[in-house]
Amino acid sequence: MHPGAGYVGKEEIDAVVSILKAKSMYRFYGPNFQNVTGQFEQDLTGYFGRKYALALTSGTAALHTVLVGMGIGPGDEVIIPTYSWVSCPDAVVAAGATPVLADVDDSLTLDPADVERRITNRTKAIMAVHIRGTPCDLDGLLRVSKDYGIDLLEDVAQAAGATYKGKKLGTYGRAASYSFQLNKMISAGEGGAILTDDKLVYQRSVMFHDVGTPYRAWEDKSLKFDFEPFPGVNYRMNEISAAILKEQLKKIDWIIKDIKKNKAKIKKGISDIDTITFRRINDPGEAGISLVFFTQKAEQALLFKKALRAENIWTTSGSYPGVVYDPQINDGHVFMHWGHIFKGIQRVSKRYQASLDLMSRAVHLDISPLLSDADIEDIITAVHKVADGILTVDAPKARR
Repeated sequence: MHPGAGYVGKEEIDAVVSILKAKSMYRFYGPNFQNVTGQFEQDLTGYFGRKYALALTSGTAALHTVLVGMGIGPGDEVIIPTYSWVSCPDAVVAAGATPVLADVDDSLTLDPADVERRITNRTKAIMAVHIRGTPCDLDGLLRVSKDYGIDLLEDVAQAAGATYKGKKLGTYGRAASYSFQLNKMISAGEGGAILTDDKLVYQRSVMFHDVGTPYRAWEDKSLKFDFEPFPGVNYRMNEISAAILKEQLKKIDWIIKDIKKNKAKIKKGISDIDTITFRRINDPGEAGISLVFFTQKAEQALLFKKALRAENIWTTSGSYPGVVYDPQINDGHVFMHWGHIFKGIQRVSKRYQASLDLMSRAVHLDISPLLSDADIEDIITAVHKVADGILTVDAPKARR
């Protein structure tokens, strides 16, 4: 389950060798400077259709940077979903603000109605996380954002290249963040980026990611900082990562096409199982990297996962197939495992029972673009076999 990495080929290898031969791996200069990072940023703006792009060291760095770029800091609140990745609350805390949890709905993305319930006079942004390749209900979130005058930030870490109503994810909010870690749609092992049409957000992000240096020459980007300098961090991408990602970006539509083709075959093959309910997809433009379905009871989901593994349906990349919320497995995607950020999370959890109910019944399958027809048939056969054995009778308690 490494979509972009699975498509690494001669192009990426040659691009890295070219940088090494130039002995110019640093972002800003070198003995034979190539400026591949700058070129990659231009490619990002071209592909996504936004005015400004900034390449960074990771998706977490991108979230931290864009929050600072949006002017979010101490005293502010940012609403985040109960199902995302620990980087989301981490980045909010790193920016000096307070993360506020909101429930997910049956798409496993932010529930706009619950977001509205969590708004206070300190709320400055809503973080729309397009988790596992599936778009949020952007119409609903944009309505809330507009009604309350709150910024919408899109976290597109797991859905780069996917669309909502024909437009690329990451083009709806005031700004967007992306990740290029190993499990992402395109990858350099690590890496990230932000995109925005807002010049002030971009300028503040540039200053912050480059250790707050007000004297760096950015004339080639027509940037002249017209605000008070402030301290920053070092989140600069290097030329080797940029060289890999520049080639990977050329393949992203191809990767998504292959993934969605495989998902469609599997979903069609198990759609006759009337004892499961598929995760709602807010738009068919999803990236397709996951197939999630709900059982009627949490105990059934745990048994389903265990039985699929017994049928040899599993991946070496992680815990999948899995249940989205399994209390016995530490998974940084679920808010119940963010106790180091939200103190007393066990007490707080009662406020998010809707999320826990959905996530504890959600069986998750990775969809790789590299699945063969035989792999797909094996998955379909195994899901049917397990459903027939587990879901047709009242499930017993799951044993570990």
